[in-house]
Amino acid sequence: MLMKPVTLAAALLLATSGMAYAENVELRFSWWGGNNRHQATLQAIKAFEQQYPNIKVQAEYSGWEGYLSRFTTQIAGGQEPDVIQTNWNCLPIFSKDGNGFYDLRKVAKTLDLTQYDSQSLASVSVAGKLNGIPVAATARSFYYNQKLWQEMGVAYPNS
Repeated sequence: MLMKPVTLAAALLLATSGMAYAENVELRFSWWGGNNRHQATLQAIKAFEQQYPNIKVQAEYSGWEGYLSRFTTQIAGGQEPDVIQTNWNCLPIFSKDGNGFYDLRKVAKTLDLTQYDSQSLASVSVAGKLNGIPVAATARSFYYNQKLWQEMGVAYPNS
């Protein structure tokens, strides 16, 4: 199973370095999100297709609910999209040895990786192969039910 790059940005950059010269190319691009993300991504696809009229991008989008199940089924059937959005923690599931996704370091001359720090790139690498491009980093927050902690007789964390 060899999938292509996992972000729209990667697809856009790669297209300018070779795909743009192909006759007619169709790429399937899959992502999840809310309506605002869908509309913004569809606009980006439209702008991309205007710049590269020989490349047609088939949009496959949904909310988060069911996205991973659908993607897993597509991979199992060998019908996965060419470009996908996935979480960093899914990479080792679908690319146990780093070969499940395209190694984006192979296109480092086209895809400017210098804008990413090594820690960010390591988070989307498997077995030394760059399987994705980090597009965002968020902090995890914990919410505690203080009443439940009191009922359990456990000290509530202060920091």
